[in-house]
Amino acid sequence: MNPQMEAEQAVLGAILLAPERLRDVAGWLRPEHFYRPAHAALFEVLLAQNAAGHPTPPPDTDGASSAWATRAMASAAEASPGFTPGYGHTLIAACPVTGHAAAYGRMVLETGVRRQVHEHAHRLLAAARTGAVDGTLHLTGDLRAAIGQLADAWGSLDESPRPLPGPWPLELPPADVEETLRQEASLLASLTALPREVQDISRWLHPADFLDRGHRAVYRAVAALAHRGEPVDPLTVLWEVQHHGDLASGATTADAVRAVTRAGFSGDPGYWAEQVLQASVLRSALTAAGTVRMLSLDASLPAARLLGSALRTLRGTEAVQKRWRAVTGTTDGNPVGEPGEPEHRRDAARARSLAPVPNTGTNGPASPAQQAACARAPIRSSH
Repeated sequence: MNPQMEAEQAVLGAILLAPERLRDVAGWLRPEHFYRPAHAALFEVLLAQNAAGHPTPPPDTDGASSAWATRAMASAAEASPGFTPGYGHTLIAACPVTGHAAAYGRMVLETGVRRQVHEHAHRLLAAARTGAVDGTLHLTGDLRAAIGQLADAWGSLDESPRPLPGPWPLELPPADVEETLRQEASLLASLTALPREVQDISRWLHPADFLDRGHRAVYRAVAALAHRGEPVDPLTVLWEVQHHGDLASGATTADAVRAVTRAGFSGDPGYWAEQVLQASVLRSALTAAGTVRMLSLDASLPAARLLGSALRTLRGTEAVQKRWRAVTGTTDGNPVGEPGEPEHRRDAARARSLAPVPNTGTNGPASPAQQAACARAPIRSSH
């Protein structure tokens, strides 16, 4: 059995054995944080039973604790086919120390944070792979919102820059690569033939949106010439590419530049530019979702750092999506916003700790790092 499942059993066993321990976790641990449906069903019953006028009995109440736990196990068995009253005794036996219920609950919450981040990232990855732009935009917002909600539940968000695992390898189907390269070449040919469109397009289409390094170099050269008001034609573009050092660096070749700029007018540059940006939206979402999913699988990452790292990873694709929305007028009803540091997030961190928040020397609240350290403070055993 993995440690995450042991933690679920331990916190539930602690509450069944010592019902007053429910108060240690009731303010921040929710049924959806449990992985096993039977465990979630039991915890939901425990919370509902406490809220419905059957509060947990005080310690050392003869028979009352046992009756309260028995009633909860019977209700859970009715609510979940995967739970049997006899399983409650297994949970009780799995609890090392009842007084450590809050510590076990934090383990369950951290695992729930990791699992929910993984699920949202997986859905975003699937949408981007299928080329569903609207779904990609919406699910990016969903992932961002989930990170904010989980940060509120956990109580802190660590965005400090640290080396992250990766990069996640981006694998594109050959047919998609071929189509993207064709669109990029068509755009560059049209812009060279119709340079008056460059100024407007360059406001929202960036060189980084191109998949091919050589195409990126040509677009940067065309945009630079147009910005300076200089002539744009195959020779001037080749000269500008050379000035940027892209020939010397091997990003492209003179023959490749000539081929793409001499192809002639291939259609509306605005149309091709939108196709290139759309492909960039999907690629950036693939990269971000894959990276976040990889981070969520790293059990060594604390919850606050996982959430902060996921948030930083999303910002790149959100910037591309912002430009896509601006040029297409897309609104998906799921706006992206930066999470703040609400007071209830600080309260959540305090609620998970049985130790007092240390004095910071100021009149303001403790920092998330201080709160996290406080939350990890040893909890005295009741045994």
